[in-house]
Amino acid sequence: MLDQLFNAVGGNVVNTLTEKTGLDLEQAKAVLPIAQETVSSGLMDEAKSGNIGGILNMLNSSGADLQSNSLFDGLKKQLLGNLLAKLGLPESVAGLVAGTGMTSIIENASNFLGGGGEVKKDDLMDKLDMKSIVGNMAKDAIADKLGGLGGKLFGK
Repeated sequence: MLDQLFNAVGGNVVNTLTEKTGLDLEQAKAVLPIAQETVSSGLMDEAKSGNIGGILNMLNSSGADLQSNSLFDGLKKQLLGNLLAKLGLPESVAGLVAGTGMTSIIENASNFLGGGGEVKKDDLMDKLDMKSIVGNMAKDAIADKLGGLGGKLFGK
């Protein structure tokens, strides 16, 4: 889902990590797939729960507003846990990397998705292929309802 996005912003994120966290280039590159997995999973969960507005709110936040955004904070904490588990970084370094990395990812994603302006629902849905995600969720929900109805109709 986020391959195109991470291909577009990955270089900027790696540069930010090396400049602001003390990671070398190889370490910063190793963070990227972990961050992509974390963000992808988190945004997918939010989309599945219908929280497109929350995703847009996060993407359109910056500075202190971004840092206090609950979705951003949750993704940052997930990334911290994943960095500790998968890269074995010391907690203080992993915390700095998670905060700096997630900020860079969201800010760059916002610029990519919104073309330098506000990210709109259509931008999000089109560029991250969320229309198919939402469509599949609707199909699954209908199938679940019909499956339950079929059981009631046919005594199952």
